[in-house]
Amino acid sequence: MTSYQFIINPVSGQRHTPRKIISRIQEKFQREKQLSYDIVLTEYAGHAHQIALEAVEKGIDIVVAVGGDGTMNEVAGALLYSKSALGLIPHGSGNGLARSMGIPLRLDAAIEHLLNPHLVISDAGKINEYNFFVSTGIGFDAHIGAKFQNFGIRGPIPYFYIGFKEYFNYEYEAFDLSYNGHSIRIKPLLITIANTKQYGNGAIIAPRAEVDDGKLDLCYIDPIKFHRDIFRVPKLFTGKIETVPLYHHEFIKEVTIRRTKEEGYFHTDGEPRLGPRELKVNVLPKALRIVI
Repeated sequence: MTSYQFIINPVSGQRHTPRKIISRIQEKFQREKQLSYDIVLTEYAGHAHQIALEAVEKGIDIVVAVGGDGTMNEVAGALLYSKSALGLIPHGSGNGLARSMGIPLRLDAAIEHLLNPHLVISDAGKINEYNFFVSTGIGFDAHIGAKFQNFGIRGPIPYFYIGFKEYFNYEYEAFDLSYNGHSIRIKPLLITIANTKQYGNGAIIAPRAEVDDGKLDLCYIDPIKFHRDIFRVPKLFTGKIETVPLYHHEFIKEVTIRRTKEEGYFHTDGEPRLGPRELKVNVLPKALRIVI
């Protein structure tokens, strides 16, 4: 008998209420006699991680994160190198992992998807003490993530509004990068270390990324001049970002990033964090089972 633990973030997303999500899960799963399931709502930041740890201890087969990439990150971090697999019902702003793995975004389709589980064993990443499964980044996207977190309205439109507004005031910072036996100094718009092809919302930052290749994709974009480069932005959403001269890419297993300032923001799967001057990133090969 396959066992499921659903972990619902009740404040994630805008499309469905927790009551509706629970009703749809029950409707689909009560018909199945060869499985068992339990549903828990999170009550505070970090609660999803704790529930998932307990699910691993109980030997639950599939632990389902119902929320955005922040909820996914909490749950997935508890499942690393365990026999429990991560399931997803995407219900956030970006849904980067779900989109990258081809998991349905519609509620009913996502629930149905879990009833016929197929597994892939994915890599993960670590930046200092934090895990990531989609991407980590520093620079403009981390800056926007911090602003977005406090904005109060979720969704892609507020995110792009903040990005457009902040672009004109953003102060570029220099970074020293050490990877693959050499070092460089850059002053980019942003640096992304990706495990999957996209951030979320259809933005494909690492078109060559594979979640099971034992590598991470180091991507950085040079400073953008609005009047000269704005027409290049759509390439981020068509998978053609590599054709932009300002874009740079390397396959890596680890990288050390040293920033000019004493501290600053970086993000893990879109969640902004305040970090120290030096950040160390490395791949965690074959770390997580994911239901696709």
